[in-house]
Amino acid sequence: MSRKHFSWLIILALAAVIVAILLPGGEVQQTAFDEKPLLPDLQEQANDIAWLQISSAGDDVLATLARSDEGWVVEEAGGYRANWDVLRPLISGLAAAQVIEPKTSNPAYYDRLGVEDISAPDASGMQLAFDPSTGLPAVILGNDAQGRDGQYARLVDSEQSVLIDRSLELPAERSAWLDRSIIDISDGEVVEIEIRHADGERIVARKTSADDENFVLEDVDEGFESKSDWTVNSLAGALSSLELEGAAQAGQIDWTDASQFRLLSADGLDVEVDLVAEPVETEGDADAVRWVRLRAGLYTTGLESGVEDAGDAETKARADEINSRVSGWAYRIPDYKFNAMDKRMEDLVQAIEPDS
Repeated sequence: MSRKHFSWLIILALAAVIVAILLPGGEVQQTAFDEKPLLPDLQEQANDIAWLQISSAGDDVLATLARSDEGWVVEEAGGYRANWDVLRPLISGLAAAQVIEPKTSNPAYYDRLGVEDISAPDASGMQLAFDPSTGLPAVILGNDAQGRDGQYARLVDSEQSVLIDRSLELPAERSAWLDRSIIDISDGEVVEIEIRHADGERIVARKTSADDENFVLEDVDEGFESKSDWTVNSLAGALSSLELEGAAQAGQIDWTDASQFRLLSADGLDVEVDLVAEPVETEGDADAVRWVRLRAGLYTTGLESGVEDAGDAETKARADEINSRVSGWAYRIPDYKFNAMDKRMEDLVQAIEPDS
């Protein structure tokens, strides 16, 4: 091997070493780094945190979360219950998060890690701010690391970005910060359905026995029949796993022309739902926000397989639990769920075709 060839190999080897220790954004990777908490003071205050604010690009506040006597609530939703399944691991995760590697301190490269200032209209990270009285700095959580565990982060009072040892979930949807579950009544529990519209139209579908497979649609005009068993039976699933897209205090909504959806279960549970579509303007197009409010009670069922007397202790407890959660609240729900409860007779029947 010639001396010139050997010299080039040395140069290439040195270049490879230099490239290997360079981080994205031109920061030199430290070969040894002692891990340290991202927010050391949070470890001592985690159980006392009482206020958080989550923001995204353009300083858009997604949720302001506050601890009340009844638990955590979302201020933007009129004080509705917060999603503790999201909030709990976020607080505990931040308290436990360890900085495992320093990254760039050059603002020109923040966007590569998703830790640019959240005021930027195209910022990709999200900011979590604490009550100023805690003395805790706000933190921007950026992109997940590629090819390894962890997430990029930066304290807003520091130019130094870092890699932490875990990825923390900060949902970008406002509704994800709310306790989304409203009610869950499976279609197999239902024995009667009633829909009443403001113009007087009334629809009733019921089973003669709780063991019946299909509902029978009542008061169908002569010459018409139900489109199918499925069309009528599907009404019973309207309150199955019903989740919200938003919440507001019920008094803020005009219920004057509301429709009513009523569902009765075999064990004597009676759930009534008011439905109203509130007109809104969206970029010149007419649209509507669909709201519901609920209440639960008891009734006496005359079904062969149902209970005979209202007031069964278990059913009453269930009704009380539903009311304790939904009373006083209006819920914005998915269109398909709203439409399932707002059917007209014409949606359920068809003309009987004459025999050929």
